[in-house]
Amino acid sequence: MRQVIPRGDFLRLVRVKPSTLDQRVMTGEAAFALGCQRPAHVGEYLILDAVAMLLASMLNCFAGLELKAAADEVREYWDGWLTLLTKAERFPLPDHSEQFFAVAWLSLEPGLSRRRYRIVMGEAHKIAEALAGESVYTTNFVSIHLLLRHLRANAQRANITLPERLTIDDDEPGYENWRAEIRAYQERSEARFRARAKAKGRHPARARARVT
Repeated sequence: MRQVIPRGDFLRLVRVKPSTLDQRVMTGEAAFALGCQRPAHVGEYLILDAVAMLLASMLNCFAGLELKAAADEVREYWDGWLTLLTKAERFPLPDHSEQFFAVAWLSLEPGLSRRRYRIVMGEAHKIAEALAGESVYTTNFVSIHLLLRHLRANAQRANITLPERLTIDDDEPGYENWRAEIRAYQERSEARFRARAKAKGRHPARARARVT
């Protein structure tokens, strides 16, 4: 949780322009880690925020979700993909099974105009087991191992040094402290989000150069 980076490094890790990030935040299309609507502090980001942003982009590009829907799912299922990331860091390919964040598109039911989907995570065979009995039209898989490779490649390209691991597993020293830090960070982020919402309710909207 102390893996905080400035805005410039964050933008280089996710490879988006400042104006693009601001627009995505404004429209609800920006995904941040730990289920947060905003980073806890202005101009400071977690490395895990970069993971969340890349995951949302990959769900948009490869899984058929609109960017806002992708960001919503990344926020909703933050603990699930964090678990996948923890496994991917400790059990790399090709000696171990790939970890997936999957979008299973279900067949249309009478009266529905849009296809429904389910979010399922884990190894491919576990996802297949979870979907047994469902009327699945198609399933799109996003590899967490691939996401992690992209993140580290972006960091190397931008000359940004990342920690050897971004996560702590539940049987490793420091895990309970890590989870406590996560909860504290979520509270700070929520407080900032509520304060911004309250301020907007009191004052007319103003054009701002940055919204993150």
